[in-house]
Amino acid sequence: MTDRSEENRPSFNAFHAKDGRDDKSYFTRVGVAFAHKDGEGHTIELDAMPVDGRIVLRTPNERLEETRTQKPRRCERDDRTR
Repeated sequence: MTDRSEENRPSFNAFHAKDGRDDKSYFTRVGVAFAHKDGEGHTIELDAMPVDGRIVLRTPNERLEETRTQKPRRCERDDRTR
């Protein structure tokens, strides 16, 4: 079993952000960032490397809170791509 202390938790989640229609951005989680012990930087561990768009670092709590306050998105039948 792993130790779940604050030291072992990521400081940030890394997301690939890509601009979509209607000035919306779409986020895909691609990794995490851990603070250095001396507090002078971060190590980023990526599970995927985006070839376009940008990488955005967000605190886990910030993203969780944002998700909780948004209404669930539902696609209408006409909005779906096949």
